[in-house]
Amino acid sequence: MSSGPAPAAGRTRLRRVLTWIALGLAVVLVVAAAGGYLLYRHLNGNLAHAQILDEPGHSKPTAGLGHSENILLMGSDTRDFAGGAKFGSEIAGARSDTTILVHIGADGQHATLVSIPRDTYAHIPACKTANGESSPQWNKFNVAFTIGGPSCTIALVENLTHLRIDHFVVVNFAGFQRMVDALNGVNVCLTHPIDDPVRTNPVTGGKIGSGLVISAGRHTLDGKQALGFVRSRYAVGDGSDLGRIKNQQVFLSSMIRKATSTGLILHPFSLYHFLDAATKSIETDPGFGLPQLKSLAGKLHGLKPGKVGLLTVPLSNPNAYVPIGGVQASVVYWDKARAKALWQALQTDGPLPGTELKPKPTPSPGATKLTVPPSQIHVRVLNGTGEVGIAHKVADQLTSRGFVIDGVGDADNANYTTTTIRYGVDRNESSQTLAASVPGADRQQDGTLGTTLELIVGSNYNGTTSVTVSSPNPTPTPSLDVVTAAKDRCTA
Repeated sequence: MSSGPAPAAGRTRLRRVLTWIALGLAVVLVVAAAGGYLLYRHLNGNLAHAQILDEPGHSKPTAGLGHSENILLMGSDTRDFAGGAKFGSEIAGARSDTTILVHIGADGQHATLVSIPRDTYAHIPACKTANGESSPQWNKFNVAFTIGGPSCTIALVENLTHLRIDHFVVVNFAGFQRMVDALNGVNVCLTHPIDDPVRTNPVTGGKIGSGLVISAGRHTLDGKQALGFVRSRYAVGDGSDLGRIKNQQVFLSSMIRKATSTGLILHPFSLYHFLDAATKSIETDPGFGLPQLKSLAGKLHGLKPGKVGLLTVPLSNPNAYVPIGGVQASVVYWDKARAKALWQALQTDGPLPGTELKPKPTPSPGATKLTVPPSQIHVRVLNGTGEVGIAHKVADQLTSRGFVIDGVGDADNANYTTTTIRYGVDRNESSQTLAASVPGADRQQDGTLGTTLELIVGSNYNGTTSVTVSSPNPTPTPSLDVVTAAKDRCTA
């Protein structure tokens, strides 16, 4: 991998992505338990490095509170490596179609992974290039990587978040596949099939599609399939990058769980095989070698997947269009208030907005005036009984009552006797409306949930009923939609 800036692509590029996303955190976590099993010198020699350049006119923010660290994980879709042509030799240059900011708490007890959509419309600063210096410009977020590589992307992230980026990690297609194969595959759960063969774009004449064709249900993906899963865009959701980000977060959660599992830690050969693949797959800044990874791992010793939060930068709109290069381009804008609250929480190493635990309310929904109409309530329905098709059946019934369904899937087990409603700390009133519509349901507050409620169908489920809302509900202060890596979720 070249350590210099990637040249700008002069043709329409395919919108492909990587998840390399797991590797930085996975390596750190696994090294924590590896101890004497590591062939330290060999693994350290695998790592490639590139300098973080001082970009023109850019001043780095001050360091965060205590000894917290911010690491920027980036994917490179460059084909400039041995065997890279099989991923599409017609695509020149390199892009970072997915970027994740990893915040590691000073206490070593929590970490937060924030996905930054590649279509974020942002002001890219002047950056050093192979031929001199670029001019500041408004463009999509991922263009910064094309202009000036990791250093330009880091400058942009620091400008947007006012967070200091301490280190970076970059990985390419082949590296991601090697790490998944070294884990003997990673498990995923799909609520819908993905049919995304490589095909010709009728508009541009280029190639689109990840090459993944897979049925709904649970699968163990090998490296090639996993790459297709995290790159698939047009066959997922509404075809935007946001649906793809959800799949990446689900995959990342599963990969972290497997990389930190006891089974891997207790098998020296498997552990070494994974670490050898990971260290061969990444490029970092010179200050982030194996000694620093090992030191960071010591601080994170004991960190559990349940303490790893994953979320996307909160957005103010699903899609907007602006002129870029003479054409109307689809972009997204951040929700300024919620994004600012997120970055401030990371700057102070405090809890994310909406995740603070509060006392569980005790009033019975039947005795409480309902204030939130079903049309404003998003629900994810999970099957806690094992009865085939029950989650879809309940979702259809809730839809007929006016609720908005955000997906169906399986609960963590099939032995729920009581139908359970789980809700975030600022969704108390919403949970009361849902409980009134599902007689016999029990409510449980969960500080890890965001704006979507979860209805776990238990064996006592006996249908839904209509509800009457007495008065409009004031718009609640929105929280961040955070999930943890411990949660086994279904997607697509």
